[in-house]
Amino acid sequence: MVTVVAIVLLAAVLIALVGVATRGRRPGEAGAPAAAPATVARPADPVARLVEGLRTRRWARYGLSTLSLGLLVGAAIMLGYPFYTNLYQSRVQAQLDRQLASPELQQAYQQGRIGEGDSLTRIRIPAINVDTIVVSGISDSALRAGAGHYPMTPLPCEPGNVAIAGHRTTYGRPFHNLDLLRPGDTIILETPVGSCTYEVDRAPFVVQPDALHVIDPTPHGELTLTTCHPKHSAAQRLIVKARLVSGGAAQA
Repeated sequence: MVTVVAIVLLAAVLIALVGVATRGRRPGEAGAPAAAPATVARPADPVARLVEGLRTRRWARYGLSTLSLGLLVGAAIMLGYPFYTNLYQSRVQAQLDRQLASPELQQAYQQGRIGEGDSLTRIRIPAINVDTIVVSGISDSALRAGAGHYPMTPLPCEPGNVAIAGHRTTYGRPFHNLDLLRPGDTIILETPVGSCTYEVDRAPFVVQPDALHVIDPTPHGELTLTTCHPKHSAAQRLIVKARLVSGGAAQA
């Protein structure tokens, strides 16, 4: 959606600039129309009237030029924002990767002292080429890392419903292709103290943003992934459910 809007804005700017350049020429200039007769009937067509107004009113041409510049700047920002967030997330992930392997984090994990924004687990989803460090917390600042763990849910690989949220179109977009997962696909979580494997047990489905029941506690090992839906919109949430099949608290 963002890309489409940006393209439309750029097209509008180009059309407007071409229009201003053409309408602003005086008779006798290269490419300009020949001088009109002294008395010309007022165009009946509204579009033709608008064109004539732009030709005869300098302030209107300046106004259109200013508007075109504003649209161009807006389009550049819309196109550049995802690139900026992806670059930022890439740098953060490099730091988190080093933190996840540190003895200090292992000790903090064992003692339950992981702070918001700290490395918590690595998530790997081979089917859609995901390999991302998940941080603790789901605040806006925490999710700039790309993916975050719902703090009110169990730690990765532990019994119950472990929930992780991730961006879909910005900040590295780790969950961009979450909708492509199918039953049987594996999801691997690697923590400072071990790893476990979950298996997708149903097709991804869509819920409303306030459908918090998807992260409700469960008696068995389960993993819930959430992200925005559709892409470039936060109107709904896409949900993936997987069951714990090995490692951690997996049951026979």
